Amino acid sequence: MTDLRTKYMGLDLANPLIVGSCGLTRNLQGVQRCAEVGAGAVVLKSIFEEQIAHEVDAALAASAGSIWHSEAMAYVQAYTEDNAVGAYLKLISDAKEAVDIPVIASVHCVSAEVWPGFAARVERAGADALELNAFILPSDPDVDGAAIEKRYLELAAAVEREVSVPVALKLGCYFSGLTNTLRRLGRTGIGGVTLFNRFFASDIDTEKLALCPAPYLSEPSEYLLPLRWVSILHGRLDCDICAATGIHDGQTMAKLLLAGADAVQVVSALYRNGINHVGKMLEDLKGWMAAHEFATIDDFRGKLSQQDAANPAAIERVQFMKFSAGME
Repeated sequence: MTDLRTKYMGLDLANPLIVGSCGLTRNLQGVQRCAEVGAGAVVLKSIFEEQIAHEVDAALAASAGSIWHSEAMAYVQAYTEDNAVGAYLKLISDAKEAVDIPVIASVHCVSAEVWPGFAARVERAGADALELNAFILPSDPDVDGAAIEKRYLELAAAVEREVSVPVALKLGCYFSGLTNTLRRLGRTGIGGVTLFNRFFASDIDTEKLALCPAPYLSEPSEYLLPLRWVSILHGRLDCDICAATGIHDGQTMAKLLLAGADAVQVVSALYRNGINHVGKMLEDLKGWMAAHEFATIDDFRGKLSQQDAANPAAIERVQFMKFSAGME
């Protein structure tokens, strides 16, 4: 018999497959469906800091002719913010009543000032954990890497001070010293990091001579980036690691767990194959475990991480050398 039970950020999961933040988790029906097909946990679709700011600005602009007092402006701002987040908080509480798997709230944030208070409200609504979906594009030539890393650290520390539920940061790989940055983030007290976020990308339409959205679903080969970094980071952080991006089947899920992931997040595979693909991925993982005589996830988690590898240097190889010999 194979046992898929595991823990992530101290939460008890029936299995390590988490449905990541997406349209599939935007409402109560979607969350219930994820639970029905066997997901170990769900991350609710993110609420965006920029979205709330936009709604506030729009409300203030619409009321500009009638607002003449600062207290009235503050009222309109507070009312709009409450409406913007109220539905999200209700989704959290409704989901907690409807399903028996962990419900993780998600916030897409860019500042350390706005979200600590909201994080406390998320906790009161009943969320089991909070995932901060954070990314600062390092595009400003006047801002160095240390200043950007400091903002992530400040965000994590500020939210940690406000809540007792576990907090995870979902991050990109754009750090000059990724291992060092994640180790410092782990020391802020956060419960986990999700590696990696797949950001919106732009493409160019050469016929219309205009920008257009790039494909938004991941490809199966994209798991290779988180695979390397999960392997390198396993055992080096004071927090758990959730792998994300490119995880489309049970075999790939097994690879990330072998590298040392505590859990994985799946989204694109469910858009491509339907929500029932969750069950297939879990059955494939069970079959692989049975074939290799692994009874539990802990029997093989991290077995091929860098710290346990027979040839640790192979994990860090960045040039082709002997692998490309004879291919010139």
